[in-house]
Amino acid sequence: MSAATAPSAPVVRPGLRRLVGYLSRHRLAYGFWAILTLGYVASFVTIPILIGRALGAAEQGLPASEIALRCGFIVAVTLFAAALRYYSRTLVFNLARDIEYELRNDLFSHLQRLPQSFYLRWRTGDLMSRCVNDLASVRLLLGPGVLNLLQTPILYLAVFVAMFVLDPKLALFVVLPYPAFLWIARAFGRAMYRTNLRLQEGLADLSNRLQESVAGVAVVKAYAMERANQERFEVANRDLYERQIAVVRVMAALQPVLTLLPAVAMGIVFVVGGREVIDRRMSIADFFTFSMYVYGLTFYTFLMGWVVTLVQRGAASMQRLDDVLCTEPSIADRPDAARLGGLRGEIEFRHLDFRYPGSDREPSLRDLSVRIPAGSTLGVVGPIGSGKSTLASVVPRLYEVPDGTVFLDGVDVNRIPLATLRRNIAMVPQESFLFSMSLAENVAYGLAEPDPERIHAAAERAQLARDVADLPYGWDTLVGERGVMLSGGQRQRTALARALALDPRILILDDALSSVDAETESRIRSGLREVFAERTVILISHRISTVRDTDQIIVLDGGRIVERGRHDELVAAGGLYARLASQQALEEEIESEEAVA
Repeated sequence: MSAATAPSAPVVRPGLRRLVGYLSRHRLAYGFWAILTLGYVASFVTIPILIGRALGAAEQGLPASEIALRCGFIVAVTLFAAALRYYSRTLVFNLARDIEYELRNDLFSHLQRLPQSFYLRWRTGDLMSRCVNDLASVRLLLGPGVLNLLQTPILYLAVFVAMFVLDPKLALFVVLPYPAFLWIARAFGRAMYRTNLRLQEGLADLSNRLQESVAGVAVVKAYAMERANQERFEVANRDLYERQIAVVRVMAALQPVLTLLPAVAMGIVFVVGGREVIDRRMSIADFFTFSMYVYGLTFYTFLMGWVVTLVQRGAASMQRLDDVLCTEPSIADRPDAARLGGLRGEIEFRHLDFRYPGSDREPSLRDLSVRIPAGSTLGVVGPIGSGKSTLASVVPRLYEVPDGTVFLDGVDVNRIPLATLRRNIAMVPQESFLFSMSLAENVAYGLAEPDPERIHAAAERAQLARDVADLPYGWDTLVGERGVMLSGGQRQRTALARALALDPRILILDDALSSVDAETESRIRSGLREVFAERTVILISHRISTVRDTDQIIVLDGGRIVERGRHDELVAAGGLYARLASQQALEEEIESEEAVA
C-alpha cells in the first residue's frame, strides 16, 4: 500500500483491533481504573442528592446541627470524589503513556526488521510523522479518549436513573433531547475521521518536505534554490493549513450543537419543573437537585465534542500506524532455517536473475554465476549501472533474492538465519553513513562491547589513525549528523575501520575507497593484505588499480558477466576490462603531468 493512499473509514477496524491487544496487556490496571471511575460516578450522582437534602432540612426548619451535619456529608463526599477523580485520571493517563512507550518500541523494532525495499517505497518524513505525531494522537485516544468513553456514558445513565427516581415525568422530558446526541455523534464522527486522516497525511507530507530540505540544504544553497524551495514548502504548508481549517470547521459546528442539548434540557427543567414547584407537586430541594444534574451534564456533553475529535483522530492515526505494522518483513528467518555455528566464507552465485522489488525495469543482474572460494578475493569492475552495488547487496540479503541462486558454504542464503548471516559479513557501502556520535563510537558501532585495541588496530589498517590527532578532541570528536565534520575520505575510512573492527568472515567493499587519493589508497591496500588473506573479500571498484591483485576478477556490463579472469589475462584479452585499464592509465598520466607542470 502506498504511503499516500488514504483508506476509507471502515478500514479503521484492523488498527483498533491491534490497539485492543495493547489494552489487554494492562487489563488488571484498567480494571482497577474502571472501579475508581465507577466510584467517582457514584459520588458525582450523590452530591446533588446530599445538597438537596441539606436544602430540604433548611426548608423544613430543622435544627442548625442537622443542617451542619448534612453539609459535612457534602464536603466529605466532594473530597472523596475529587480524590477518586485525581487518581483515576492519573492512572489512565499513565497507562496511555505506557502503551505509547510499548507501541513506539514495537514500531521501531518492526521498522528495523523491514528490508531495504520497504524504504524505497516509503518516504522518511512520512515514517517520522507516524512515529511522532500519530503516536501522540493515539496516546490522547488512550488517555482522555478512553477516560470519557467509559466515564461519560455511565455518568449519563446514573444521572438519568437518579432523575427518574426523583420525578419520572420531568426526567422523561429532560431525556428527550439526548438521543439526538447519538445521531449527531455518528454524523460528525465520520466527518472528523475523514478530515483528521487528511490532516495527518498533510502533516506527514510537510514533515517529509522539511526533512528533505534540511538534509539537502547544501545542494539547495549550491544551486541557489532557496526561493524555489521556499515556494514548494509554502505550497505544502498551505495544504496543511487548509486541512487544519477543515478540522476546525467540523469542530466549530459540533460544539454549538452539543451545547444546545443541555440548554434545551435546562429550559425544560425551568418550564416543567417550575410549574410543578408552583403547583407544590415538587419540592424546591428536588427542583434544585434536578437543576444540578442538568448543569453537571452540560460540561460532559460539551466535553464529548472534544472526545469525538480525539477518538476519530486517534483512530485515523492508529490506522496509519497499522499500515506500517501490517507490512510483513519479506526477509526473515524461515522455519526450515539451517543451524550453523558460523561460516567459512565460500560464496556461490548460480544463474542469479535479480530485479529490485516493485521495479518494472530490466533485471539488474542477469544469469550471473560465479564461485568465490573461502579465503579468496573477488574483484568486481564495470561501468556505472552495470550491477556492481546490487551484487554486493544480495549477499547479506539486504534485498530479497530467489531461492537456489545465492549460496554460502553450500547453503541457500535464504535458509541461513539472519543473525548468523550478518554476524559473519561486514559491508562498506559506497555512500558511507556515520551516526551523530563520537569517532570512536562510530568505529565500534558493530561491537558488543567497545574494545580500544580493536578500534585502534582497525583504524591503523584503514589509514584513519593518522587523522585522529588533527581532530579537535581526538577519538571523542563528535562527527556530526551523517559525519558532516569529516571529509569524504575520512568518512569512507571510518566506515572501513568500522567493518574491520568486526573481524568478519566475509568482507564486502563497495567502492569504499572512491573518495580517498591514490597515495592513501595504496597505503590502505598494503594494510589490508593481511586482512584479505584471512577472509573472503568482494572488492568492488571503478579503479582497476584497486582490483588488479585479487584472486579473480569479473567484469559486469548490463547486469551480466562479460569477462572473468586475473588482471593480466583480462588486459591481454583486449575487452572491456582492457579498455577501462587503458583509459584510467591515460587519465593518471595526464593528472601526473598536470601536477608536475
